[in-house]
Amino acid sequence: MLPKNYRIFQWAVYAVATLLLCALQSLVLGHIRILGLTPFLYPVLPAVVAMFEGANRGAAFALAFGAACGLLLPAPFPGFFALIFPVAAICSAWVAERLLSRGILCAAIVSLLSLLLTGGFRILVQLLTGRAYLSLMARIAVGEALLTLPALAAVLPVYRMIYRRCAADY
Repeated sequence: MLPKNYRIFQWAVYAVATLLLCALQSLVLGHIRILGLTPFLYPVLPAVVAMFEGANRGAAFALAFGAACGLLLPAPFPGFFALIFPVAAICSAWVAERLLSRGILCAAIVSLLSLLLTGGFRILVQLLTGRAYLSLMARIAVGEALLTLPALAAVLPVYRMIYRRCAADY
């Protein structure tokens, strides 16, 4: 078991890295437009962390990150990201622990899963409120997911380095 101070340091490093990746989303990826779509990196972050850290710690990170995103990003309803991100994190951890080894393929699959889960729940909320065009929203969700996957090249090395460095120290 790791000392409590070390865990605090580890999650502080994850928080700083996440802030930098959020800055990448805001300053770079948010200005990329392909066929009217922009990459949406936020669902990828808790999925990749959960892939490395497991279901419990990954879901806790996803809940905190989802709450922060809920305060800063437009969403279908308050608490949307705080609800969806932990579900995506648990699914991602399950895929990493049971189906695939942690690596680029696993990261791509869990990222795609998280993006599609987020998009799917957005569609579901819009359908339930009667304000949805299903085919258009599905096309947007899939296009956004495919457009975001190349950004995984920036996310995976950062979180892998933190995970390996912290695992190597203890």
